[in-house]
Amino acid sequence: MNLTGIANAQTVAVTLSNVTDEFSQTLPDTAISVSFLLGDASGNGIVNASDVGLAKSQVGQPVSGSNFREDVNANGLINSVDVALVKSKVGTALPP
Repeated sequence: MNLTGIANAQTVAVTLSNVTDEFSQTLPDTAISVSFLLGDASGNGIVNASDVGLAKSQVGQPVSGSNFREDVNANGLINSVDVALVKSKVGTALPP
């Protein structure tokens, strides 16, 4: 799903439509909340020193399902640019 115009540090509602299950039955429309916080490598809703440490620990590693949050600029590489982006966002958090 392509989302555009989403600002950093916000939660948006997305309605899923025409989703089918494993039996090819169409499920009812369902609204879900999705949060966006640049640099939140831990996924806890705040960017802090732990996130910087996580990004640093993955520098040079291939992006996978377990470390994709550390690829902050989503270019397929985890490097010093990602660490710098996380550092630049320290102190930001999702609204309560």
